Amino acid sequence: MTLGERLRLSRMRKNLTQTEAAKKLNISNNVLSTYERDVRDPDTKMLKALSELYDVSADFLLGLTDFPQREYQKSKSKLDSAFEEVLQDITSGTDSTIYLDEEKLDDETIALIKKALKNGMRLVEDLKKTQ
Repeated sequence: MTLGERLRLSRMRKNLTQTEAAKKLNISNNVLSTYERDVRDPDTKMLKALSELYDVSADFLLGLTDFPQREYQKSKSKLDSAFEEVLQDITSGTDSTIYLDEEKLDDETIALIKKALKNGMRLVEDLKKTQ
C-alpha cells in the first residue's frame, strides 16, 4: 500500500472528505489530492500534521508498520465497513457503472448522495418488515 493509499484510508476512517481534511490542515484540496494520488509527497511538517489529524503514526503512513487492525475493527461497525467499501468502489472506478472523482464532488452532490443513502436504508428496513 502506498503513502497516498494510506493517507486516503486514514482520512476515510476519520469520516472526513478531502475538502474537510484540507481545511483542517490549512492546505488546498488540490494539494491533499496530490498526496493521496501519490503525485507528490508531503514534507515532514505536513506528514506530522496528517498523522495527528488522522490519529495514526507517521510510521504507518510511511509503510513502516501495519495498521492496528484489531483496534480499528473493534471500533468499526458493519455499516462503516459497507460504506467504506462502497466509497472505495465509487471513487476508485472499480465499479464500471459508477465512478465519482472525489475531488470534483461539490456540496450539492454530496448532499444528494447522503439523501440517497438514507432513502436506501429506509427501503431496506421496509423490505425487511415485509418479509
